[in-house]
Amino acid sequence: MSDFYRFPAMNDLGTYGSDEQLAYIQGEITEAIFAWSTWYTAKCDPLVDVDTRSDLRTEYGMELMDVIHSCETALRMEFDEDEAGAMRYLVIDKNWKRGYYGE
Repeated sequence: MSDFYRFPAMNDLGTYGSDEQLAYIQGEITEAIFAWSTWYTAKCDPLVDVDTRSDLRTEYGMELMDVIHSCETALRMEFDEDEAGAMRYLVIDKNWKRGYYGE
């Protein structure tokens, strides 16, 4: 067991296809971009209060988590947990070789 997944599995996993899940991921990414844009606009506006900025920042973070959750669901549709965990290390290795990580 790799403990790869961070979110619970969806109840209806397998009742829709990978193509539908990828479209869902795309929608979640669009929502994250919108949330970032809203937060960024608010944090640049001196008339927006600190609490509102904080709430918008949290909303942006939650949308990013929705993207991760959606991607985990897509992985679950095609790969078992050990396979997903192994692929995680392959991606880390690939990105180390590309110089994307620090020391």
